[in-house]
Amino acid sequence: MFEINWPEIIEALKINTTNLIVYAVSILFVLIIARLALVYLSAFTNRMIAKAEKLDDEYKRKELITSMTLLRSVGRYAIYFIAICVIVNHLGYGSVLSNVVTAAGVGALIVSLGAQSVIKDVIAGAFIMFERQYAVGDYVKINDYEGTVTSLAMRCTYLKTWKGEKIIIPNGSINTVVNYSGDFNMAVVDIPTPYEEDTERVLKIIREVADAYYNEHQDICYDVPTVAAINSFAESSVIISIYQKAVKRNHYQIQRDLKMAIKKRFDKEGISIPYNQIVVHEGDKQKEDE
Repeated sequence: MFEINWPEIIEALKINTTNLIVYAVSILFVLIIARLALVYLSAFTNRMIAKAEKLDDEYKRKELITSMTLLRSVGRYAIYFIAICVIVNHLGYGSVLSNVVTAAGVGALIVSLGAQSVIKDVIAGAFIMFERQYAVGDYVKINDYEGTVTSLAMRCTYLKTWKGEKIIIPNGSINTVVNYSGDFNMAVVDIPTPYEEDTERVLKIIREVADAYYNEHQDICYDVPTVAAINSFAESSVIISIYQKAVKRNHYQIQRDLKMAIKKRFDKEGISIPYNQIVVHEGDKQKEDE
């Protein structure tokens, strides 16, 4: 008759339970250390960003803030990677060094199976940082998205639009970048005017409006405005353009203000804004048969 050796089973369970507890405590310890490292990293970068925001030099301020956001992103990936390797080592699967090599080999396999886009995003992010294409706080247009850069990470760039939307753009998908954070931006206002009006008279009125706006808003305007005599001929209007250098990120306000000022002045002068019209010519009606 088959007999169960309970003492051996109990002893084996004790050993397995002890090993399980050791593994659990070791993993918990590694996770706690990793968590503390993340908290310290976050606190350090936040402290440096707070100091950077007090700098008078705008260039240094943006450069330091961008560096800290990138350091936070890279540091998080590094901490996660090291923690996983140490946990695998505690479970008895090789040394930390061999785990790193194995992880690198697995990473290469993953890349070959379709993770090339992730590597592309990381490499593109490195080039963006090294070439200083833009920094945290810059107002940019990336592809079709426009907003303020709030963070630059290894894989993604984060924008915040004027509507409060948070846009996340993978660095590898960035094709074109327009950075509006230079010394000035150009406000361009295209004004359609009727063909029937005296162009010289219309030009004089537009110049008066543009000059008056510049004199009242020199805090956001650079230099005197330039009024192009005739920029182009449209189907139903003559296009006259105003070019006004604006203190950075004020060009949209200037464009809106000038359009409103021009509309009010045109209404006062009796000048209409042209709009598309369709003229229909009816042919001669056929005479009725007698």
